[in-house]
Amino acid sequence: MLAPFLLERRLLPKVWGGRALESKLGIPLPAGAEPIGEAWELFDRPDGSSRLRGSDGTLSDLVRSHPEELVGAGVPLGHGGTFPLLLKFLDAHQGLSLQVHPDDRQASGDMGKDECCLILHAADDARIVHGVKPGVTKEQLLASWQTPAVEDLLYSFRPKVGDLVHIRPGTPHGIGPGVVAFEVQENSDLTYRFYDRGRDRDLHADEASRVLEVEAHEAPPVMRSTSLADGGELLLATEHFVVRRYQLARAFELPTEAAYLTITVLGGSARVRWDERGVRGDLTVGRSDTVLVPASLARVLVEPQGDVDVVVCGPGAR
Repeated sequence: MLAPFLLERRLLPKVWGGRALESKLGIPLPAGAEPIGEAWELFDRPDGSSRLRGSDGTLSDLVRSHPEELVGAGVPLGHGGTFPLLLKFLDAHQGLSLQVHPDDRQASGDMGKDECCLILHAADDARIVHGVKPGVTKEQLLASWQTPAVEDLLYSFRPKVGDLVHIRPGTPHGIGPGVVAFEVQENSDLTYRFYDRGRDRDLHADEASRVLEVEAHEAPPVMRSTSLADGGELLLATEHFVVRRYQLARAFELPTEAAYLTITVLGGSARVRWDERGVRGDLTVGRSDTVLVPASLARVLVEPQGDVDVVVCGPGAR
């Protein structure tokens, strides 16, 4: 039976990034002035996969050798038999491009990209673009598609710490400036940029126009959480993933229900313990660490060392 394990991260330089992953989340960054935009905490992509901490093995190795024991029977894998989710921390020091993602039907050579962002830090100038202003049509949007004028048609708001924003495929959006977030998404890297705010990068206007859905807002599209009986909060449930949050100082149990769980610590630290069918162990999980709990384990116990703030993710409805 597989046991839970910690994952090593990958840091990605981005033109819009900064150094806030270190100052706000305690993630060590390499010396120098290079802006870091993303820290991939769990990933299984063609160009690399999360390494199991303290091992030469990777998440990809386990997905391919023990798929049901790891993700669960009946849980769909990602494109090409990969792990179905990608988890990351995001430092949008500057604004990202204005962009849109395809869904699973529209994606070619990858999964679609359903995603959500949990806001961990919001500067005074923080912004999120999501959908369009009331009355804006698809034709109007396409007429300004690759020009600064498109920003006047899109809905934007200043997010608050703790906000969860669900970005469905087809939604025109942009994150930042001034935002640090935890992102849960399908295991996809398909992003179609239609305006890059003056940066000299490739645009994908044709692809974006084919998947665009016009969604108008009059108020910030922030998800409302639901209190759970075990002391946690249900932040979001989609067909692709379920996201919960626990901010507790007491121990709590997390049943797997025969499907994988991920545990990411946003603040504090905890011990994750398990004892089942002769397999017993524990892990110390610190700030910004991610643990993957395999489906073959029935439950784990999370014991906070003081106060702890964790996000727990699992597959969507089966």
